Amino acid sequence: MFSNGFQRLYCDPALFDPFSIFHPISFQRVLPFQPEDPVVDDAALLFAEAEHLTNRNDNTWRNVIDAYLRCGLLPEEEAANLKSVIDHFDADLFDIMGLIYANAGMFICALRWYRELIAEFETRNPVLDFECESVHASVGYCLYSLGLFAEAVAWSKSCIGTQPTTDAVCEALIAYEAQLAGGMLRGIERAGSRTRYTVSAFDPDFTKQTTPRLIAAMKEVAPFQDFHIAWISQATPAFEIQPGEYPFRVERDTSNLTRHKMNLLFATCGQADALLERGYIAEAKRLLLEAATLEPKAGFIRDRIKALP
Repeated sequence: MFSNGFQRLYCDPALFDPFSIFHPISFQRVLPFQPEDPVVDDAALLFAEAEHLTNRNDNTWRNVIDAYLRCGLLPEEEAANLKSVIDHFDADLFDIMGLIYANAGMFICALRWYRELIAEFETRNPVLDFECESVHASVGYCLYSLGLFAEAVAWSKSCIGTQPTTDAVCEALIAYEAQLAGGMLRGIERAGSRTRYTVSAFDPDFTKQTTPRLIAAMKEVAPFQDFHIAWISQATPAFEIQPGEYPFRVERDTSNLTRHKMNLLFATCGQADALLERGYIAEAKRLLLEAATLEPKAGFIRDRIKALP
C-alpha cells in the first residue's frame, strides 16, 4: 500500500497514456507498480516534488535536492554540484529527476518525470530538435529495463523513424562498391544530417570516380542527408573502438541515434525471447533477422539466430 501522496504523484495512469504528442505510444502497462518494484514513499520527498511540480523555482528545486540527499538518492558531492549550478536549468530539472530515479533502478518513477520534460518541450517547441532527443532515448531505456519490450520497440522506432532503414541501404551500396574495389567499409561518422563514410580500396584515386554516382544513389534513398565518402588505401590503419564506445561496429555519432538503436536491439531480443518461450518461433526469428539487418555485426543477435530450433 502506498501513501496518498505517492499515489497522487506516481500512480495516475493518465501520466503514461498518451505519453507524447508526436510519439503517441501507449504505456498503459507501466502501471500498476509490482511488489518487487523499488520506490521511495517518503512524505517529505513527495511534498518537495509536488511543490516543485506546481511552482518550479530555484527554492523548490533546492528542497528536492535536499530530499534526494536525505533519502539516499543523491550522494552529498553530487547534491552540492547541482546546487552550485541551479540557475542554469529550466525544464531540464525534470530530466535530472528522471536520471536520478533511473540510476536508482526506479524506472517507473523516472518515466513520470521524463514525461513532464517531454510535455514541456512539446508545448514550448513543437518542432522537436536535438535537446529533446536525449530524453526520448532515456524513455526507451526505462521501458526496456521494465521488461516492456513491445513498448520499447514501438517507442524507439517511432522516435528514429526511417533512418535505420535508409542507413542500412546506404551502407549496403557503399559496401558493395568497396568489395568490387577490393576493400571494405572501414568507418562511419555522423553529425546531424551529415554522414562520412571511410572506405578502403586498392586504388583510392581510381575509385573516387564512383563517388558522384554513389552519392546520387544514396540521395534517392535519403534526400535530406549530406554524404561524404573518403577513400583510403588498404594499408591505412582501421578505426579502433575505444573502451566505453558503441560495442557493435566502428561508428561515431554525436546524436542520440546510437542510444535509440541499442534500445531497439536489446528490446527486440527481449521480445524475441518472450515469443520463443510461448512457442512462436517464426515470429521470434523475424524479429531477430530485423535486428541483424539493423546491426549486422552484433554477435549476440547472430548467436540467438543460430540457436533457434
